[in-house]
Amino acid sequence: MSKELNLFKELFAPYPNIAILHINNNLDLINDTLEEVKKENEGNIKYIPFIDESSAKLRATAREYEYVVLGDILSYCPNKDKILKLMYKAIENSGNIIILEKKEKSDRFETTQLLENIGFQAANYIDLFEDYDLFTAKKMHHWDNGL
Repeated sequence: MSKELNLFKELFAPYPNIAILHINNNLDLINDTLEEVKKENEGNIKYIPFIDESSAKLRATAREYEYVVLGDILSYCPNKDKILKLMYKAIENSGNIIILEKKEKSDRFETTQLLENIGFQAANYIDLFEDYDLFTAKKMHHWDNGL
């Protein structure tokens, strides 16, 4: 598993004072790796425990985080597009979203289409973890939805 976690860690660029938001549905697999990224970049992580869709509705300032990590929450949200729009707003221009979903609940095509429809660029599926699908995408300034 350490090989997978090292590869996961490489998804994070070295931003000084990195700001990460992690909305987590008891997916503790990546917590230690996120803490390493935080420490190496003298950054901050805001953890939000996922209870239901309303717990993922942020009141975040626009462009507050370089990375948003959704840990097994999307399949539990009936309004996935609304959640992803909130995340889009919360991410810095040229920031990234990382989504992990249990493989048995994940729809790879739907998730990548949703990301692209919201305005994220370079939406990708990465087969990294045995039990979880991993998706990444980037918010590019002036490429779609602005903000």
